[in-house]
Amino acid sequence: MRWSNTSETLPAQSGKDELLFRMLEKRGFAAGTAQESFLHPRLSDLGNPEGIPGMPDAVELLAKVISKKGKVLIFSDYDVDGIVSAAVMKIFLTALGLSSVRVFLPDRKQEGYGLTLAALQRAREGGVTPDLFIALDCGTNSHAEITQLKKAGISVLVVDHHQLSDPRPPADALVNPQKGTEDHHFCTAGLVFKVCHAYLRAKGGRDQFDLREVLDLVALATVADLVPLKADNRIFVREGLKRLSQTVHPGLKRLMEVSGSLKRTPTSFTLGFQLGPRINAGGRVGDASSGLDLLLSHDPTETAQLARELDLQNRKRQELEAIALGEAEEQIGDAPTGLGLVAASDRWHPGVVGIVASRLVRKFHRPSFVIALTDAGEGKGSGRSLPGLSLMDALRACAPCLKGFGGHEAAAGIVIQADRVSEFRELLQAWIEKHVALDVFEKTLSIEMQLLPEHLTAEMARGIAEMAPFGKGNPEPIFRLDGVSLAGAPKVFAERHLKFRAKVGEKRFEVVGFDFAGRSPDRSVFNLAGTWEWDEYTDGPRWRMTDWQ
Repeated sequence: MRWSNTSETLPAQSGKDELLFRMLEKRGFAAGTAQESFLHPRLSDLGNPEGIPGMPDAVELLAKVISKKGKVLIFSDYDVDGIVSAAVMKIFLTALGLSSVRVFLPDRKQEGYGLTLAALQRAREGGVTPDLFIALDCGTNSHAEITQLKKAGISVLVVDHHQLSDPRPPADALVNPQKGTEDHHFCTAGLVFKVCHAYLRAKGGRDQFDLREVLDLVALATVADLVPLKADNRIFVREGLKRLSQTVHPGLKRLMEVSGSLKRTPTSFTLGFQLGPRINAGGRVGDASSGLDLLLSHDPTETAQLARELDLQNRKRQELEAIALGEAEEQIGDAPTGLGLVAASDRWHPGVVGIVASRLVRKFHRPSFVIALTDAGEGKGSGRSLPGLSLMDALRACAPCLKGFGGHEAAAGIVIQADRVSEFRELLQAWIEKHVALDVFEKTLSIEMQLLPEHLTAEMARGIAEMAPFGKGNPEPIFRLDGVSLAGAPKVFAERHLKFRAKVGEKRFEVVGFDFAGRSPDRSVFNLAGTWEWDEYTDGPRWRMTDWQ
């Protein structure tokens, strides 16, 4: 891995205020109000929801069904964003007096992703015809399905953030930032929050529904869906984390208990790596309704059982993921020559292909598609990309060999016949070679600043934490520290991770490297890249290593 050139070294006598000033300035926040708003955002700083395309129509549509106590059918995706979106929407509509609100989540293996005709047919079976059909985290590109609903006399609201394609669905209201020119970057749960906010501002009802009580749910979806933690998204996550420890949602608290996160101060890690995967596990290898039921239930026995069930499903998901990852790596080889990676097998569970694709991207620094094939000869795959490479543009070029596709620039799903996987691989490779610059594939570690031994203090570690929550759009700062040597023998823990005591000059400090087992420094003096952070387990500062050289 190549390290980017670091032209700036923090002066030796600088404290955390100077570091924060310089870091935020480098990230585009001018001194004064902009930096203050970033470090200490308030709920009152949230943008007006009315500016999101389709919002006025959505408010009127909801007002109509609420005023006549109508029946609502919510159709949502089976991932964290979809499940949280459905939970928040149902909590909102129920609080405002609707007694007939049903939620339907499709089956990943049988019905695939999104609002498909097969899933729509099952959603409407055996139920009372709704007055309003709400599609969440899907529906933007479901023209035929929504046309069918309209012909049946059902009003349709779509709240989604996926890219648009023609023809547009004939929904009564389509709330999707992609319709506008402004850069919103919301996940669907964030958009649902905005819809609720817009309704309360226009029609009232704040005494019936407190938006603040769902911020922890919205924060969970925002982090899990990997949207940029900027502007309103940053506020959602900061405020949601504050409320997570005292959540009013019993199921969320139960999930924190089984994940082991209840006794620690919640962070983005809690949301993205402890709670999110367990909510996702139902939709991946079990029943997605388990996660939804957990978030909606207030019954102690039911929430305890569902939390344990999701924890077990998450362990099963990890086992299936490990099998698929190992076999995918065997298919690709140790040194792949292609710029786009495609792996397929009839042994893999479709619920883990997206995670495996992400791991392949991380290992090989190549856009990757992983496809689970069925006995019927059809494959369902997920792709993950690199910055600067749009999967949707690539898939449009590959459309002749695909049965269907959709998603974002960074993540997408496909449906393909098994006998066309090789053709897909060739078309993908050809498009990448023609349209993507080679420097996109150069693995570079971006180092923002060089630190000196004087900066390795507890105050500095706590100061850096003020820039949190970290995630997409607000990555953890990566620093460089030169002239480091070992002050104790490296030790492996939990089979995968490394820790050791180091020194630079007269300063001694702790270093941890996650997934660094077998990669300990092998020279007497070396340089470190990573983050200086506060570790709650040891109640002290440490260097979390990203790389060394």
